[in-house]
Amino acid sequence: MKSYHAIVLFVFTLLSACGGGGGGTGNGSVKASVNVGDDINADEKTSVKLSAVVSPSGGTVTWSVSQGDSIDGLPEEGESIDLEIPDVKSNSTYTIKADYRAPDGSLVSDTLILQVASLNQVPTVSVTQTGPEELPSKWGDTVVLSAEESEDPDENGQIVSYQWQQTGGVSLTPTSLTDSTLQFEHPLLAASSTVSWQVTVTDDEGGQASNSISIVLAKNDQLVFAKAGNDELITEYETVTLDGSSSQSVSADYRCNWQLVSGPTVTLADANACVTTYTAPDVDAEVAMTWQLTVTDVAGYVGTDTKVVTIAPMKLGYLNDSGQVSCYNATAKIDCTSSNDFAGQDAKTGRDSVVARLAKTGQGDNGFDFTKLDAFADELPNDSSSFSCVRDNVTGLIWEVKEAPVGTLPNVTLRASHNRYTWGFSGVTGSVFGAANSTCESDVNCSLEAYVQAVNATNYCGGVNWRVPTYVELLGLLDFEKRSQNLMIPTQYFPNSPAASLNGNLYYWTKQTSADGTSLSQAYVIDLQTGNDVAYPKANTAYVRLVRTP
Repeated sequence: MKSYHAIVLFVFTLLSACGGGGGGTGNGSVKASVNVGDDINADEKTSVKLSAVVSPSGGTVTWSVSQGDSIDGLPEEGESIDLEIPDVKSNSTYTIKADYRAPDGSLVSDTLILQVASLNQVPTVSVTQTGPEELPSKWGDTVVLSAEESEDPDENGQIVSYQWQQTGGVSLTPTSLTDSTLQFEHPLLAASSTVSWQVTVTDDEGGQASNSISIVLAKNDQLVFAKAGNDELITEYETVTLDGSSSQSVSADYRCNWQLVSGPTVTLADANACVTTYTAPDVDAEVAMTWQLTVTDVAGYVGTDTKVVTIAPMKLGYLNDSGQVSCYNATAKIDCTSSNDFAGQDAKTGRDSVVARLAKTGQGDNGFDFTKLDAFADELPNDSSSFSCVRDNVTGLIWEVKEAPVGTLPNVTLRASHNRYTWGFSGVTGSVFGAANSTCESDVNCSLEAYVQAVNATNYCGGVNWRVPTYVELLGLLDFEKRSQNLMIPTQYFPNSPAASLNGNLYYWTKQTSADGTSLSQAYVIDLQTGNDVAYPKANTAYVRLVRTP
């Protein structure tokens, strides 16, 4: 803008200096003024000259930016200067001020408007195929198109965004359309296809440029890929899932069929479903089942794959289950299949939970399996009413069958069920040997050792290796589903149990000593009425049921 006030003062001063007094020079002072001229329009990165007309001469002019961003080189002194126009991202306006300090110290100013035009250069776009490493690509490869080599030619410019667009060829699903690289999977094709992509690049000043690329995606010789899944190891009675849903075909529209190539016969839920199930069969040893999956595309193309499912027998071991087949919550019995709030209950796991599928040698409740034996340990029919001993077909152990409690102690039979014994074995710490003919029929003593020796001397049930059972062996006879009843062992196989007379308990000895410090004066008994175990003084008497291995 012009400083018209300064010009008028300047003219007025000159006229005053020329008049009066007969043409003398006069002694009046000249008022300071400065004029920077018209406003300026310039392009970025060019140079303009700034000039100031001042009066009186001899002072100092200082140029600066009074409004707008700073400009390199300002402030600068001089009545005339060359100003380098900055590189701008958009059209910009600056107010340039000239301050004139006159010789007498007075200060006057003038301003002009500097309009700077931005001359943005649009990006140069480069697009190439950089993946896969081995070209040309094939089915399943990840194809990578890159615009990373694109540039902004402006010195301080940069690219801020990318936008990809498919312009031709088979439909593809890239991972992103806004990254500097574009990635997609080479599809399964029955015929080669040329695909075209365009990328538009934008710089930080809004300048845009585009470029395109076309590549050929090759067809595949095989057009259906059946995928039956990985081989598996499954336990008998489990639900097996056959899943061919990850198969691929050229049209993505196909049907499945499962066929058993080898292995035991089973019934599939649906042999023509891509995902189907069956129940693993009962096996005695690992058995391999080979399944073939046939996938047929809607266009008639076919592919096959196989899957091996190895069925292993349940690892039930050589111990009986608990017999528990009822489930409970915190307060009452519940349906075992009704809730997972109390998961992992005994009734839902182990031998008892699969009893319906177990093949038994003999008979027994739930997971138990017993066979009656005669005096020579030969098998008898399950319904025999007369038998000498019982074989547990799960553990393989043979158990003593007690004789009826006939007579009054000590005038009873050797194996009468109501005979009682102290826990005593020669050379074992804490042993106690009860008096002869006191609580048993024996002229030696009423200890466990004397009873074992007497039974073996009779070659009872064809064996001379009868012994007192271990804690785990005796516990294995208990059926905890019978806990509310009077006896927790199956009476059809173990008849003639005595009445509970040991303070209301039915204690039976085990071979296990209870470590109660240094005395070792107690051994474990198990109450066959309640299932409770008790560390019981060896000097007390309890019942016993002998056991042997075949």
